[in-house]
Amino acid sequence: MARIHQLKQYRKLHCFYKNYLFLCPDKKFTFFREDHKQWIVTTNAYGERITKRASGKNQYNQEIWFIGDSISFGYLVSDENTTPYLLDLYQDIPVRNLGVDSIGTLGILNRLQKALKDHPDTKIQYLFWIYNTSDFTDDIIENNQNHIRKSLFFLHYNLGKISNIYNTIFLLKKELSRNNTIPETISINSDIQNFNHITYKNIIKLYKYILSEKRIKNFLIIVYPGMNIKTKKPDIDSTVTLSLYQFLKQQNIPVLNVFSEFTHSQNPYFTFDGHPSEEGYNIFTKVLIAHLKHL
Repeated sequence: MARIHQLKQYRKLHCFYKNYLFLCPDKKFTFFREDHKQWIVTTNAYGERITKRASGKNQYNQEIWFIGDSISFGYLVSDENTTPYLLDLYQDIPVRNLGVDSIGTLGILNRLQKALKDHPDTKIQYLFWIYNTSDFTDDIIENNQNHIRKSLFFLHYNLGKISNIYNTIFLLKKELSRNNTIPETISINSDIQNFNHITYKNIIKLYKYILSEKRIKNFLIIVYPGMNIKTKKPDIDSTVTLSLYQFLKQQNIPVLNVFSEFTHSQNPYFTFDGHPSEEGYNIFTKVLIAHLKHL
């Protein structure tokens, strides 16, 4: 029952907005990881995960924003251990977290557009995107969504918010397929290596939008190495990650990698899942503090 309750609570953390699942406004939930430690998620009135200075309806003339999926969001760590929250403690400019777990590139673009409407008088001095290569999978899912599939997913998700029986069936099905699933990994194919994957087209679309938005002054993508499922260490030789990094450099999209920092870290991942640990989120924070000092 505890797992079913957790699943229902996690679904209640999310609300539909234009067919995308974003965070609901004014929520606070406590979850438990596989290591039995709790992590707390709190959202503000705009459906953003809170930072110290973006915890309510407060807005500022100048801000730093984070876009992205579960890594920018801070999956598996409490509010105060996410990179946006930590960076907010060390900067004069307030930091806002627009990260949402499990969305692809176009979902990230839509989340950014919503935030720009929510904060019409704010100038974004720095826009950071901590890139997660799971977007290659999420983008395919988003691209293949038709009206029927969207309707079925809407029904599936909302049933999960209210039905214990439905969640029990869902968890049993997930458990049966668990041995065949590697968290935070994607299949390698030629589309990724030769830059024909839908994700690359979506990145260019998002970047062009950012360049056209006069309120956004600086943009940077941070690329980190995912965890090697066998060694539990940074997979610095990942074909997917290296292809992504090469593409961003080729397109002259501002990019910074943290390969060395993760390689020299002791425990940058939750090894049971593959997401960055508190130590990993600290790495992003320290690198960005140093980056901002040199701008």
